[in-house]
Amino acid sequence: MKNQILTILVAAIFIVACQDDNNGTGMLNVYLTDAPVNYDAVLIDLQGLKINASGDSTTESGWQNLTLDTMGQIDLLMLTNGNSILLTEDELPEGRINQMRMILGSNNEIVVDGDTLDLETPSAQQSGLKFNIHADIVNGETYSMTLDFDAEKSVIAKGNGSYSLKPVIKVITE
Repeated sequence: MKNQILTILVAAIFIVACQDDNNGTGMLNVYLTDAPVNYDAVLIDLQGLKINASGDSTTESGWQNLTLDTMGQIDLLMLTNGNSILLTEDELPEGRINQMRMILGSNNEIVVDGDTLDLETPSAQQSGLKFNIHADIVNGETYSMTLDFDAEKSVIAKGNGSYSLKPVIKVITE
């Protein structure tokens, strides 16, 4: 009788241990890079990254903040010719990421011929720069993406001598 109880107990533990509880996590790494452009510097003030995940029984639905490894003013022109910086390395629950938002602060500048000028960012401070991702975070896997910020196409020179930022960002996934 003891052997039967022990066998049942071991079998029950084995079954519970082998069940897929769908509570796994994966890693998301986000890098930032840029292509060369004819300015002295293009400085963006990174204040946040958010993802929008699909909700199911294991993931929280809606916008979620990512933990930034790099924050504050970043010179995009230092990120050319294969250089990039890690913005975040975050552990996330399994699920699908639909979109990402990059939130910029008010300290965005451009340096042209040695002169530092404000770089207007119309919606980047309120709602953020939103782009589609459509990535699946899988248990035990690392998902990496690079945000290729195209400063040449993103910086708009206005007729009055000022500049604005209308970001053109390409998402490169691995």
